[in-house]
Amino acid sequence: MADWNWWPQFHDPSLRLSLRDQLAVHWDANLRMLRDWRACVAFVWISLLPVPLLFLLPAAVMLNWDGTSPAAPALAALGFLLYLFLQHLAFAAAMRRTYIPFVRIALTAQGHPTCLRCGHPLGPVPPAACPECGSAHREPG
Repeated sequence: MADWNWWPQFHDPSLRLSLRDQLAVHWDANLRMLRDWRACVAFVWISLLPVPLLFLLPAAVMLNWDGTSPAAPALAALGFLLYLFLQHLAFAAAMRRTYIPFVRIALTAQGHPTCLRCGHPLGPVPPAACPECGSAHREPG
């Protein structure tokens, strides 16, 4: 699962969870993450990195607008689209860095043993080390 995607993969695609199971896992993962203030702060900080662009790019364009050229509003709109693109990248990075570990812990806690490092399903009897990445298996905390 090291490949980069536009949206993070929360678990290995071979693990077929029902919608009810997915909701239960994400509910548990959200509650676990909310109990960890460092993860919450990191998530918000990473997610908000592009916000200055939302104000700076259109403001810079509009300050240089003479009032007659239609290019300035178009540039402001392009700046807003750039902001939306960067905001999505930041949000996806925040999900990968801070939320996915909690999903893996919740999967393991709900009876689907998962490697906490790479997300590989470990099977009903987890081995001592992940066969995919080699990290030692430990019980979720």
